[in-house]
Amino acid sequence: MDAGPAEQVETELLRLVAQLYYMDSLGQQEIAELTGVSRPKVSRLLNRARQLGIVRVWVEEFDPRNHQLEEGLCNAFGLNRALVIRTLGRTETESVRNSVGYFAAPFVADWITANTVVGVAGGRTLAGLVQYIQPRTPTPGVSFVQLMGNFGAQVSYCDAVELCRLFAGRFQGPYYTLNSPAVAPDASSCRAFLAHQDVKVIWSLFDAMQLAFVGIGSLEDSSFIERGVVQPAEVSRLLAHGAVGELCGRFFDATGNACDPSYQERVIGIGLEELRNKREVVVVTVGARRAVAIHAALKSGLAKSIVIDEKGAEAVLDLCRSDT
Repeated sequence: MDAGPAEQVETELLRLVAQLYYMDSLGQQEIAELTGVSRPKVSRLLNRARQLGIVRVWVEEFDPRNHQLEEGLCNAFGLNRALVIRTLGRTETESVRNSVGYFAAPFVADWITANTVVGVAGGRTLAGLVQYIQPRTPTPGVSFVQLMGNFGAQVSYCDAVELCRLFAGRFQGPYYTLNSPAVAPDASSCRAFLAHQDVKVIWSLFDAMQLAFVGIGSLEDSSFIERGVVQPAEVSRLLAHGAVGELCGRFFDATGNACDPSYQERVIGIGLEELRNKREVVVVTVGARRAVAIHAALKSGLAKSIVIDEKGAEAVLDLCRSDT
């Protein structure tokens, strides 16, 4: 059935308004004055033109990944995966974290498959990724487990317990929390926590875990130090033991081995050797400041994959070239 005169006039008005706005670059107020309709109606007509397909938007696709750096990292360390997000010269840390989280999320979502136990640590860049992640295919049977204890009674947006909860919500699966401090006051207190049945359940899930997402810290930039979990005297002792980085509260040296036994025996969380023996551990991080820690974690097999920005990737590869 052909459109009546009124419908034809409405369609022509939609075409006119769309051409004036998109092709002639006129403002909505100018269009209102030319067509004799109100400015709010111009806005509604533009929306309607898009809905009906009178306006079709085509944008040349932006590739957010630096494939050359990804290949370099995989070749240098024998990684399962490397995801390097282009930052186009930006240097503001928070902006880079948001960009890495947004563009990495669709790719990372595909790494989480059905019937998988996924470990989750804390981290600010990891928090940015979790903010945007959504499963693109059904993933039944996925469960999430917290890899490290808590920093205190007040939960931060980037703490492992919060990220574990958000991850589980995105994938509609259960999550398991480690209800303990990240670092006990002494070794005997740590042993008492580890002996609790609820904590033993978490360790059994560590055994079953196939995939883990972790942040990484350094002695200059670690949430454990920033939030007072590790005191200045302990930092000095860790430095004396050669510590260069931190995963899940475990400080390690340039060879990826745990530092300072007296500190390690107080940490409540997955161990470095447990991480090293897992099929897939993904470090999610940004920036060149952690390059030494990242280099050690990748070279020693503590992590098998990485999500990172260009500047961070370049700094890590520079260290590889220094090795040779």
